[in-house]
Amino acid sequence: MKLLIALATVLSISATSAEWTCDDCTAVVNSIAAYLTSEESIAKQVDILLAEVCPQVENPDACLAGLPDFWNSIAMIMWPGYYAAEADWMCAPLCMAKAVREITCDECFEGLQLGADQLLSEEAITAIIENLSGDALCGVAEDPETCAAVIADLIPLALPALTANPDPEVGAMICNNAIPGTCPTI
Repeated sequence: MKLLIALATVLSISATSAEWTCDDCTAVVNSIAAYLTSEESIAKQVDILLAEVCPQVENPDACLAGLPDFWNSIAMIMWPGYYAAEADWMCAPLCMAKAVREITCDECFEGLQLGADQLLSEEAITAIIENLSGDALCGVAEDPETCAAVIADLIPLALPALTANPDPEVGAMICNNAIPGTCPTI
């Protein structure tokens, strides 16, 4: 996964602002990972997936029954794995240079959106499917082949559904958790 999305992330973060610092990036990425793995966020993710994804699959009833627990397992692996500040596709390139400055709320939101856009790239989706289908999740599942088949169907439907309607309040919370005072309270 690292190799496939490294360049896209470096470009997306640097395109947001040439002045993002290692501390800015690390704080925002860690805040995103913490939020996406919180009980509140996973419950929202599951609600979206039950409404948007399950009706599209071959067996909607099985999806409705099995998705909540399965998504919890996926989320606890996928989100911290993707939003890893030290990773080459996140903050590592910025952390080689040490500069200090404050980012604006708009810059933070741009960074959040670029991260989501990168997450939806074919390369990222393929890398996530390969990672989850291997030892990270399915390799230790009771039925690895079925798990891998479900992952291959679920991830391309789930990620667009989860990123379709960003919540400005959550974005402000993530930015403010990362760098207090970055965004006005909504």
